Amino acid sequence: MSGPLAEVAEQQGTHTRKRLGNIRNELGVFYMNQAATLQSEKEARRGVCAAEQELWRRSFSCFEKGLLDFQAICDLTNTTLLQCNMGRLMRICAQAHSQSEQPGHGEFSPEEALYYNKAVDYYTRALSVLGSRGSHAAVWDSVNWELSTTYFTLATLLQDHAPLSRKAQEQVEKEVTEAMLKSLRYCDLDTPSPRQPLYQYRAATIHHRLASMYHSCYRNQVGSEGLRKQHRSQAELHYCRASALFLSLSHTPCELLRTLLERVAFIQFTTSAQSSAAVKLKTLTGALEVMCDTRHAFNRIQKELQDAPLEDSTGSADGDDDSSCLNKEEVMRLIGVFEPSLSFLLLQLIKLSSKRKSSGQEDESVCVYRQVYSSLLRAEKEAPLVERIALYLQLLEQLTGNTHTPQSDTHSVT
Repeated sequence: MSGPLAEVAEQQGTHTRKRLGNIRNELGVFYMNQAATLQSEKEARRGVCAAEQELWRRSFSCFEKGLLDFQAICDLTNTTLLQCNMGRLMRICAQAHSQSEQPGHGEFSPEEALYYNKAVDYYTRALSVLGSRGSHAAVWDSVNWELSTTYFTLATLLQDHAPLSRKAQEQVEKEVTEAMLKSLRYCDLDTPSPRQPLYQYRAATIHHRLASMYHSCYRNQVGSEGLRKQHRSQAELHYCRASALFLSLSHTPCELLRTLLERVAFIQFTTSAQSSAAVKLKTLTGALEVMCDTRHAFNRIQKELQDAPLEDSTGSADGDDDSSCLNKEEVMRLIGVFEPSLSFLLLQLIKLSSKRKSSGQEDESVCVYRQVYSSLLRAEKEAPLVERIALYLQLLEQLTGNTHTPQSDTHSVT
């Protein structure tokens, strides 16, 4: 066959393989979607049915053959997208094996772990096919996001449904940390893109979950003082990073408020191991600084309330305003934590400060603490939500100028 004819034949062969690859990919997606639909309709039925398994088998077979077609013609983009579909199929298989919805069988199963790890493998292969973000930025970002999502889902399920009947608590914590940090690694916080706010939110959530885990470890750890110090340090680190990331997002006031309140509770708990009144005072003053940071969350909550003038002014959760994404029920729950937490913190500071021979400046601080404490006690609990938020902002503003410790690191936990 002459040169031109051979070239035409080669082009036709390439076109045919590409069409075959696309057809097989479409068939694979069809079977995969059928499996996902079947899974969503099975309600409380336990186990994986034969029909699901058959659909998985057909879908995987089509994807596998389509992958060979695209690899044969060196079609990197379609090879990558098909690897992503295989990763998605593995996640559907993992979800089908989930026992978290079943009463008495809430542990993360080995089958779930197996399929999530297979999904990670396919997404990782997809990235290796592309090599770099360079000429395939959109595809690269998509794979990156799916890989981060898979690690995050794996870590979340492992944390929320810990398989303690099979693994020690320490091993579960180690695996959760590893998966969360891997998810974080694929959160691109630096490259401007439509997904950047999603990456920021996920990164903040990861740090918050890790902080909460280390907080719990610190509370429950007995014996090893070195390990307790490590847990304390990690909890403080992740609380700081979670707070900073939630603060950078305009639509997460509840998450920011929850994180700051947990951090205050954590700092307060550390004082149980402190014998010196001076050290306790310094630590609790640092906790009050963190508490004052809640004004950023309340400012945003107030703005959302003011931007919804037709909403019930009492802040009732029965209001139905689609223009605001503010979860008023969650706000009310968090307020139920905020008020007693601030009151207790102020009471501790008043008692500790009163025991010391205070300078004039310290006396002024104690006076402010007393005024704010008294205002909290007299606050009308049935007042409209917008009025309660306004009061909190006013009281926090009073406290903001009276929370400076002599040391530069006011938020450090001693």
